[in-house]
Amino acid sequence: RVCHLNTCPVGVTSQKENLRKKFPGTPEHVVNFFNFVAEEVRQLMAHLGYSKFEDLIGRADLLKESKEQLERVVKTKGIELAPFFSGVPDSSKDR
Repeated sequence: RVCHLNTCPVGVTSQKENLRKKFPGTPEHVVNFFNFVAEEVRQLMAHLGYSKFEDLIGRADLLKESKEQLERVVKTKGIELAPFFSGVPDSSKDR
């Protein structure tokens, strides 16, 4: 990734005018997109019964593998996530 180097190839994060011209949207489109993302995150957190990110930090017990999502994307077929979750303490008792 090169966006943090002010050389974003699509011009989204660049402050250089010649690169910004490549981005077909407007700054308002980007802001609107992130507002939608924030609202979806709020809804998901509310569904889980949380209102603050601080309450989710360290809650590995809330994660689960979705076979449906793994098989949906070609690049993730055959990836086994169980090793990532093994050895993660159940932090639900700490809350």
